[in-house]
Amino acid sequence: MRRVLFASGIVVLLGVVVVAAQPPVDPPLTPPAPPAAPGIPSIAPPGASNTPTPPAPPKPFPGAPNGPSVAPAAPVATTEAPLSKFAHIETFPQNTQFAVRGSLMAAEWLAKMGQPHGRFLHGYLPALRQPMNGDHDLRQAQATLAMAQTAKFSGDQKHAAIASQAVLAMLASTKVDANDPNCRVPVQMSFVCNRVGFASLVVLAIVELPNPSDKLLDDAERLCAFLRTQLRTDGSVQYTDNPTDDPTKLDPAGFNEYPGLALHALAASNRVRPADWKKDAVKKGVTYYHAAFRAKPHPALVATVTPAATELYLQTKATEAATAAFEMNDWLCALQITGNDTRMPQWAGGFRSVADGRTVDAPPSAFDTGRYIHSLACAYQLTRVIGDLTHEEKYRPALSSAVQFLYGLQFLETNTRHFEDNFRAKMLMGAFHLSPTDGNLRIDATASAMAGLLRFLSCGAER
Repeated sequence: MRRVLFASGIVVLLGVVVVAAQPPVDPPLTPPAPPAAPGIPSIAPPGASNTPTPPAPPKPFPGAPNGPSVAPAAPVATTEAPLSKFAHIETFPQNTQFAVRGSLMAAEWLAKMGQPHGRFLHGYLPALRQPMNGDHDLRQAQATLAMAQTAKFSGDQKHAAIASQAVLAMLASTKVDANDPNCRVPVQMSFVCNRVGFASLVVLAIVELPNPSDKLLDDAERLCAFLRTQLRTDGSVQYTDNPTDDPTKLDPAGFNEYPGLALHALAASNRVRPADWKKDAVKKGVTYYHAAFRAKPHPALVATVTPAATELYLQTKATEAATAAFEMNDWLCALQITGNDTRMPQWAGGFRSVADGRTVDAPPSAFDTGRYIHSLACAYQLTRVIGDLTHEEKYRPALSSAVQFLYGLQFLETNTRHFEDNFRAKMLMGAFHLSPTDGNLRIDATASAMAGLLRFLSCGAER
């Protein structure tokens, strides 16, 4: 028994000696870095010899620089972007400061709504924390246009890439006309998604991209060729599919929406690809719809025709275009709710709706307010070019009040504290909710607000 115990002790002692003789394992040079938040790279401590190699840049979107198939807009350098003139933002009026910050925050929200296939998440219900149903190609095209505009304004490469991919997604909803290779037609029938409206928005989005490629401009020209087929000799635009249809019976609301968009698209396209037929179509169209406005005024008609009239005047100095813009926007100003209105002082700066030729005291929407700001900013730009001090003094306070009202519809740090931090940062911050009484989100509402603010920042009233 003693021998067994003695032998066991010798074996244990030898094992301890062997283990002790092994060289120690070197500790790691640096502790492992904690996982980084999405989109933020991990940073190794200074002096670490095993600093990880930065990950390869993501593959470009289809149509992005060096990407497949299409070369999109090359982002404008930040120093050359219009945003650079606001470097000393504190020297500008308060409403201008809001417009700059508000448009950039809205662009970030819209970028977060972007999806891998190029479309945007259509809308969101914050109270239920779930997406909104009812996606529509027209709203997607409006969001695409707004993203292109903000990319040109800010020079942001990420926004330019998102806008380029969204344009490609919109073009995927069009096809080359089987009977005319120089014409591109939306694939949806107009009762699903109005073809004239959709084609017009895609043309505008391409033109507004920072430095659009020749291939994209060619596609815009083909869409303009489709719009040309919808023009009538009296200057009106046929916005339904069948030439024998009466559009005002099939889609009466479309009269105030789609023809003005078509004229604006042709006028904007004429800046980059001039053609006499475009100029003539816009001139006849502005004359026709100015007369239609006099017969039956509507704020949506003002908002869609004014940009076309403004472009026409800037390109041709046609006095009738300026006359139309001023007359329509004078009437629009009369719809604005003033601060001394005892019925709805909380909506001061917004605009009353019109239904059946009569004003309606409905909550002003972000979508409508954005496009009315856009219209007034276009008209204000004309006052600066022409030197019309009377109209300038009329439109400046109207713009200021409207921008102030729109400020109250944006989700910011101060009005989202009752939401959980990560949720509000990801889904709410920067978006414009639909109206003072509706907190839901939709891409076209935020897109319209962005477009209006960006036009305000370039019209001269921002100073």
